[in-house]
Amino acid sequence: MKINYFNILLCAGLFLNSCGLDEYNPSGVTVDKVAENKAGFDKLINSCYFDLPRYFYGRNFLLVTEGGTDLWTSDLNSNNNQNYLKYASGGSMSIDMAKDYWNGAYDAINYCNIVIGRVDQVKDFSSEQEKLEKVAQAYFLRGLYYFHLVEQFGPCPLNLTETTTANTAAIRTPVLEIYEKCILPDLRFAAEHLPVGPTEAGRPSQKAALGLLAKVCLQTKEYNTNQYLEEALQTAKKLIDNQASYNVRLYASFIDNFNAVNNKKNAEALYQIPYSQEYGSTNVYDHNNDFKRFYCTPTTFGAIQSAGFQTEIGRWSGGTFMPTKYLLDVFKNDDNTLDPRYAISFQTQWLSNADYNWSRDAIVQFDRDANAVAVGTNLPKGALALKVSREGETGYAEEKKMQFQQHYIWLDLEDVYGADNKVKMKYTRTNQQPGQVDNPFIGFYPSLVKFNSGSLISPKANSFTSDAYATVMRLGEVYLIAAEASFHLNGANGTAANYINVLRDRGGAKQITAGDITAQFILDERARELCGEYTRWYDLKRMGKLNRSYLMAVNPDVGQYFKDGVHGLRPIPQGQMDAISNPGEFLQNNGY
Repeated sequence: MKINYFNILLCAGLFLNSCGLDEYNPSGVTVDKVAENKAGFDKLINSCYFDLPRYFYGRNFLLVTEGGTDLWTSDLNSNNNQNYLKYASGGSMSIDMAKDYWNGAYDAINYCNIVIGRVDQVKDFSSEQEKLEKVAQAYFLRGLYYFHLVEQFGPCPLNLTETTTANTAAIRTPVLEIYEKCILPDLRFAAEHLPVGPTEAGRPSQKAALGLLAKVCLQTKEYNTNQYLEEALQTAKKLIDNQASYNVRLYASFIDNFNAVNNKKNAEALYQIPYSQEYGSTNVYDHNNDFKRFYCTPTTFGAIQSAGFQTEIGRWSGGTFMPTKYLLDVFKNDDNTLDPRYAISFQTQWLSNADYNWSRDAIVQFDRDANAVAVGTNLPKGALALKVSREGETGYAEEKKMQFQQHYIWLDLEDVYGADNKVKMKYTRTNQQPGQVDNPFIGFYPSLVKFNSGSLISPKANSFTSDAYATVMRLGEVYLIAAEASFHLNGANGTAANYINVLRDRGGAKQITAGDITAQFILDERARELCGEYTRWYDLKRMGKLNRSYLMAVNPDVGQYFKDGVHGLRPIPQGQMDAISNPGEFLQNNGY
């Protein structure tokens, strides 16, 4: 049975505003009646999933898990999406900036509580095992939702039972207490009772629970405890050492994670969220939009046009995230060679898709050498139109000498990023009309292609989206979890280096030794392996790096706006604050 993301109940809403289940129901269908048999119980379980594709993975979740970190600034280093990417550029943040995650999580958590609390009412399970496998889905999802709640908002109301009446008094439970009373035990239960073998798309198996359990155990390091680091290491090791048993494997090549052919049957994925045109409840016209988020703006150059190419991979223009100099630099080795994962992870070349003749204005704009590029010079359709290059690439030095003589735009990363780690907003022309101008090359930068996994569709006129699956977590991250947990427990050691070297070897990168490992090296390695994969904001929090000092050093375009003691949490939504009857106890997060 496929997951049909349909809410069987009509009232979940906000945590504090859930309507009473004893109110008049003209259909005559009650939760008691629905939960009497497996068919109805399955519908209740399906409701637990509804908010994942609606609000989280594949939608806007990258904004709050990757934005505002050391890896990204906003597109063109602008103020677009500034609440998330630039902490409102020093201005006031919208109190409702993260309301969908708060409301969606609590909506789903109440359904999880219904499933968990009513599983014993079902009369026709075939076995105790079937019963436990069914309810384990709700435990897994409740742990996942609460994990994101506490990492985004800090202390939150903890409710482990079904909400049946309105309750306007709320208490914020300390984060570590929520981990210990809900997140950790829920995921342990799921890791024990979910099925081991393959499940239908969208439903977790034991590998998903083990991976997430290792992840959350490691994350507790953020809260000044080492108590769960050994569990993180042993859980990760269990998955790594028994891959065949859990129906998962590490791809031999890093790029295989992101090849379109592997998207919906991904051997390395621990858990994926499916998108399908079957179910209008996920909004058929707005499915997985992650692929749109990381494009630069190559259409600034007239040889590259967007019209008519919206369903072609690599032809989009104008995304949300611009990589920082720090992110691009972590791929550079000490000997100035590049980690092979750079070329795999980023698009740096674009072909022309129209016959193009250089105009006088374009020659001036892009500072061409007029002796080599005269007015009317032709760049034919299908020719190289834009190449973003950098030191360490083959042919770099020779190509740089001819930078302004080329009929296409050859761009050095140094023209976009400064030695101060800032994006260069100004450019000094030397060939044409010398002087300082707004940087004409700012729209050209390496564009992350991890989400270019195909399945682009146009379900209605001028609407383009994707039904590619969104990967919540993959096995590669588990190796990094094991390495980091081992480092925190034992310092720099060979075991941690070995886990990291497995990933570096399959990516073609140079091997490391225990002496190379520091906390910053681990953070850098996570950037090389996992950039863009819903992890970075949490990584910085856990490693004590989500602060103004660190961000100013590596990403000053964003760090200049970060306020210590404020921006490490999101604001509690206004609807929640308005609903409570004990505002003296339930305080808004600091600074909002």
